[in-house]
Order: sequence, then structure tokens, then C-alpha cells
Amino acid sequence: MEKVDLINILADALKPIGFKKKGNYWVVNGEEINKLVNLQRSQYSNTYYINYGFIVNAIPLDNPMSHTYSRVETGDNLMETDLLNLDNSIPHYDRKIRLKEIILEQIVSKMQKINSETDVLNYMKSLPTLNVIPLAVKKYFNLEP
Repeated sequence: MEKVDLINILADALKPIGFKKKGNYWVVNGEEINKLVNLQRSQYSNTYYINYGFIVNAIPLDNPMSHTYSRVETGDNLMETDLLNLDNSIPHYDRKIRLKEIILEQIVSKMQKINSETDVLNYMKSLPTLNVIPLAVKKYFNLEP
């Protein structure tokens, strides 16, 4: 599989829910929040990471890519953890089908449900830890300990 194939899989899943491609990002700009998905290549191998998150428009975005940040988890078994390593020998069709399923399960399902600041707050509250949430976002939503 080539990077272009991975880009096409993402585009096919994200375009129907309103995402527009801008470089290595897919973005939906909303009134209260922006949604974004990012394709990132490992600096050590031909492995890619699919990151996604939300930007709350009322909060300045100082340094991070987004106010919430998550990464697609590709699985617990060896084949699935290697789905995003494009140098391995997973058959193209099998990889494509499973990646599309994972993207629909982990990204599309969340992106369709989260459309407001309240939705982002509820999403953050569902996370196992708030350690990855910037301090400005925690203050804005009164999530301070």
C-alpha cells in the first residue's frame, strides 16, 4: 500500500460527513468548534498515525494542533497494529477494508456526534484522563481539579 491509498481511504470516509482536505489535514469548520483529522508519518519508518481532535473556537489555540487530541488505535493483535505500517505484507484489500472499518468506528462515529462546545465537554469527560487537554481548555470548561 502507498500513502496515496491511505489518503484515499481517509477521504472516502471523511468527505461524506463534510470534511475538506487541506494538506495532511481534513477539516470541518463550525460555528462553535472545528473538527480535524491529521495524517502523520513516523520519522523512523513508513508507518503512519491518524490523529483527530476538536478546536473550540472561543479558546485561543496557542501551540497544539487541537484542544483535544486522540490517535486511531488499530488493534490489539499483531496484524491490526501493523495496519498503518505500509512496508509490511498485509494484503492491500484486507488492509483497506479493516482500516475503513476502524476509521468509521473511531473517527466518523465521534465526529458525527460532536457538534458543539457541550458535546466537546462531554467527550472530554469521557476520556480516561485529562492530562492531554491544555490548561486553557480545562479552565474554560471549569475542569480544574
